[in-house]
Amino acid sequence: MKKTFISNFILLMSVNLLIKPFWILGIDRGVQNAVGYEQYGIYSNLFAFSMLFITLLDLGINNYTSSNIAKDPLKLKQEFVALTGFKLGSSLIYLAITLFLGLAIGYPIDRIKLLWIFGLNQILCYFYTFFRSIVGGLQLFKTDAFLSVVDRLLMIILCGLMLWFGVFEMSITKFIWAQTIAYASAVALSFWVIKPHLKGLNWQIDWQAFKKIVSEMLPYALLSLLMTFYTRLDVVLIPQILPDGDIQNGIYASAYRLLEAANMMAALVAMLLLPMFSKMIAGKMDLKPLVQFSTGLLLLPAFTFCLIAYFYQDPIIHLLNKQSTAYSASIFGLVILCFFPLCAMYIYGTLLTANGNFKILNILAAAALLINLGLNIWLIPIYKAYGAAIAAISTQGFIGLSNFVIGKMRLKIYFDRQFVQNFFLAVLLISMSMLLSNYLNLLWWQSAIFLVIITLGLMFYLKFLDIQQAIALLKSRSDEKSGI
Repeated sequence: MKKTFISNFILLMSVNLLIKPFWILGIDRGVQNAVGYEQYGIYSNLFAFSMLFITLLDLGINNYTSSNIAKDPLKLKQEFVALTGFKLGSSLIYLAITLFLGLAIGYPIDRIKLLWIFGLNQILCYFYTFFRSIVGGLQLFKTDAFLSVVDRLLMIILCGLMLWFGVFEMSITKFIWAQTIAYASAVALSFWVIKPHLKGLNWQIDWQAFKKIVSEMLPYALLSLLMTFYTRLDVVLIPQILPDGDIQNGIYASAYRLLEAANMMAALVAMLLLPMFSKMIAGKMDLKPLVQFSTGLLLLPAFTFCLIAYFYQDPIIHLLNKQSTAYSASIFGLVILCFFPLCAMYIYGTLLTANGNFKILNILAAAALLINLGLNIWLIPIYKAYGAAIAAISTQGFIGLSNFVIGKMRLKIYFDRQFVQNFFLAVLLISMSMLLSNYLNLLWWQSAIFLVIITLGLMFYLKFLDIQQAIALLKSRSDEKSGI
């Protein structure tokens, strides 16, 4: 299973590293520079508002599907019609609630017109991830790797025509419609991939199975709802609390851009791990090797990434946004630190999800929501977007640490002493390398390259990445393809 993870991780990261950072740092950045802080702040606010009730679209279906099909592939034909019908019905409810509440809180009609397009995009996006969760559950990891970038690739093409070739003048409305076209195309392609696995499907809904699925999905749904609220609430609260809320939201969204790019990559690891953990738990296999491997593979680069971004926040935010200031850089410096606990959550929260520990996950998520809401209400009026950044790092820190501790305890995973010693040795040496780069007065990009090289060297030297294992893996793949 570790060999399978390495192979699919390499493919997944390679494909996504070519596309998704370019989307965030090229297209999304280009759009904000083209339309300005205020217009992009409106976009961020409406996007966050459309996300508040996406639990109605998902209701835990994606995690449920990926985990359960990995354990028993026959469940696909048994449950696909019921799941799809449920998803269609919940989509209509989601869209109605979102638009009604948008009107209720006083959004003007021009924003309501944008909000319904956002709602449509969210529906398409969740059908896309639903079909991809089936692909993952079927263990078709190579196919899923390519599907994972289809939407962004199409958006890059459409938005690139506007930004760089002037086919149309860029505006927030055209930006949103470009996303609609891309998501619709991705949904069609992902369904085409799973269609051969649905042969002989009975398209009549089995209501008994429908009720069973709904009852089993409720813990997933509650967890999804709580996570959505504690991660998106700040962007909704900022314009409600502050008179210059749209501008503050634009600054906050700009600070979040690099985190979102990195987060996309880390989330892909969680999507890869969930069906693997589920299958291993169902087969009573030893989880420790894969947990240790994914911990070293994800958390050490995350530590280096946070270190570089925090200490060089000014030049990095200026590179990301032409309108950046010292204030926006300070927000960016705090927000980027969320990446380390997020990576911990993607490993150990996924482990708890695969094991079905939803009661504790929901309790932790509810506590995180209370922390986030309380801190935002207290800090936003005083520190504006910077206060929201403090709330974000506090909330994610709590979630990352609690998932790590409880995940290890519940699954009874005890790390090898050598692994723990090597991990903290690597953290110490990476930190000392940062101090050395400052002492040598290196430029920020020179320091970044230096630290990346040091981190990779330590990962190989301390066996977090094993060169011999990687060579053996590549050779085995080559032999398989050549029929040896």
